[in-house]
Amino acid sequence: MFVMMRYRYFAQPIENISTQRVIAYELLLREWQPEQQQWQRPGCFEIDATTTITLLREALSHLKTKRVSVNLTKQQFLDPAMAQAIADFAKAELLPRQLTVELMDCPSLADVKRMGVPYREAGVLLAIDDVGSDHSYERIATLLPYVNTIKFALQNLRQQGQRTSEAMIESLHFWFDQAEAQQMLFTFEGIENQADVDLASHVGVTRGQGYFLSQPQEPAAFQS
Repeated sequence: MFVMMRYRYFAQPIENISTQRVIAYELLLREWQPEQQQWQRPGCFEIDATTTITLLREALSHLKTKRVSVNLTKQQFLDPAMAQAIADFAKAELLPRQLTVELMDCPSLADVKRMGVPYREAGVLLAIDDVGSDHSYERIATLLPYVNTIKFALQNLRQQGQRTSEAMIESLHFWFDQAEAQQMLFTFEGIENQADVDLASHVGVTRGQGYFLSQPQEPAAFQS
């Protein structure tokens, strides 16, 4: 009970930008802050495998769409117990390709090859988060054949309300082209206004995520 009260996954939709149909949900870890009486981003994301599966199962029980992603730190991704727990859960309770693990930190090529095996065998997809900002092309180029999705985070490149520069647009084009060349899924994160929607449509991006589309909410909020 303590685990369930302290942590919870909030959900943020990843949508088809043109149809506004929910494709999947990213599950975002939140920690209860008794002083503020509200859920906030945790100071540390290093929850263990048992807690991860408990929270994942709870979140899925409230979502009609069972296609979801969860974020793992590098330490969590390299933990064999975490990999086995997620693989076992996916095999038992989900269909192939319904669950995606998003890598918050960039592991080495050897680590991706080694730790990716149980995920692939269980039909779990791998994604690299925050390309173009936290993760440069030179850093992750060798990893691309071993992952399924890349996520471009526009919010990491500009201040809220700041105009999108030509350099940012060029970066979006570059990463979208990389995904197309590798036959990978591509998600445009950080959509904050109609101009971002128009930019995505102009580039050809179909998968979008951001506060303009929907803010993170408790999973039960998406039942209606």
